[in-house]
Amino acid sequence: MADRPDSNSSPQFESLLSRLRAFLSRQREFDLMSAREVDEIAHELNLPTSDLRALARRGGSPELLKKRLEHAGLSEEALALSNSDVLRDLQRVCGLCRETARCAADIARERRASPAKYCPNEFTLVALTRDVSVERRGAGIDADQAAAREIVISMASSPPKKAST
Repeated sequence: MADRPDSNSSPQFESLLSRLRAFLSRQREFDLMSAREVDEIAHELNLPTSDLRALARRGGSPELLKKRLEHAGLSEEALALSNSDVLRDLQRVCGLCRETARCAADIARERRASPAKYCPNEFTLVALTRDVSVERRGAGIDADQAAAREIVISMASSPPKKAST
């Protein structure tokens, strides 16, 4: 068999090949585990064993969830601090999703329209976005009230000015 030219040595091809090798390595490692080991890991992660196996097969795409969160005006880091259980569920659902190609295409086109027709996380993202906007509005109101209180206090504490004649 003749050697093929290195026409596929682009950075994108190398990246894809590297990801494929990593996936196959993880899959082999997962396949070598006993059923008990898989059950224990699933239990530690608070996942059904079937979900863990599906996640190991698919691998998911954390980049897609991160972009979806950004499109919704949410930060993955802030969500990890405030609602780590919700973030973990978002990650699990995204990892098990069968619409990753459609999601990736929407994100690549910078499509910010609601993907509720196919995204199983969309309702959670909408609810989180509402919570964040309420918190932001509440913080703004609190800041406005504090500023108004300072004005009232400063007006009340200063002696009235006498009218000049």
